[in-house]
Amino acid sequence: MSATTFTQFSSLCKELRDMIWSAAAAIQFQHIADNLPTSSSNPCAERRRQAFVGYDNLPSETERQPLRVYVRESYNGHKMRLDINEFQALVNSIPIATASYEARSYVVNLCRDRIKIVDLYHSLNAQGNDEHGDTGVELLENVFVQPTTLVVTKWRANSYNTAVNFESQEHLIDVVTRVFGSCVEKVVLNLWADSQDDLEKIYWPHTAQIQRDEWEETDRTFIRDPSHDLSTVFMTPDRKLHVSEKLWVGNEYDMEDMARYLLKLFEILDVAKERLPGLQSIDMKLHTYCWDDILSTRIRAVHKDGVLWVDWSDVAIGFHHRFVEVVYSTTPELSD
Repeated sequence: MSATTFTQFSSLCKELRDMIWSAAAAIQFQHIADNLPTSSSNPCAERRRQAFVGYDNLPSETERQPLRVYVRESYNGHKMRLDINEFQALVNSIPIATASYEARSYVVNLCRDRIKIVDLYHSLNAQGNDEHGDTGVELLENVFVQPTTLVVTKWRANSYNTAVNFESQEHLIDVVTRVFGSCVEKVVLNLWADSQDDLEKIYWPHTAQIQRDEWEETDRTFIRDPSHDLSTVFMTPDRKLHVSEKLWVGNEYDMEDMARYLLKLFEILDVAKERLPGLQSIDMKLHTYCWDDILSTRIRAVHKDGVLWVDWSDVAIGFHHRFVEVVYSTTPELSD
């Protein structure tokens, strides 16, 4: 039903209009979902198909592909442009969304309830000049999708095929809150790197709280509590890793790497306390180009009471990146 085919619709009480729009939005959403193919070879169409079907309803072997929001930021950070919003395209594909502003608001709310994960593709203006490349709509307020899980993908969008990383952890949180507000509960960092990159290049410069020299060897405490789950490790706000000695022995090399990644995640938590008060977990997926291969590192960390908790089964170190760049001396040796 549309407002144009029933002239008395607007005279109905708001409660009745609410019931009609809500029911119509849900029926049309489900009708589209029921008539979609089982898969699509078009990446954009596949992401939209999965959003309609529901990620929990997909076969276990199907890779989950969230809707994407492409945001491009000026180099000075003054402007942010929305290039592509696949959530908006999803809303537009439901017929009653075009009936009226009131109808569209119910479609938006329905899609918000169904879509709880979005992939944010962030890039900097490749022109390096705010006066050029002004395509896309300038982002002046939060987009209307409100995900609780946000994948932040560092998009390899320039001619050198390398991602331009965030300047700091403050920059990351600023981008997230400017685009989506403060409702995010889980952040998934989807990062790409070359084998020679150190952690400062992959993320951002280390803060003063991280004593680089100390992290040549992890500051750790062995857990002596016999009731503690051996597979569980955690890092406290003083940046000390707590781990059972039995788990540490034989896994030292990977543990050292995991601890350094947790340091970077802690930098995010320090900034997110006020701006993302509901942030409960941070996952990291790092894809490293090494010769003709791509090696994957992943860590899934849960934040509770200021502590980062990790189950060792949720850790996989695919490549060992340096903590800081190695600087070799170029000073020539003096001869006698």
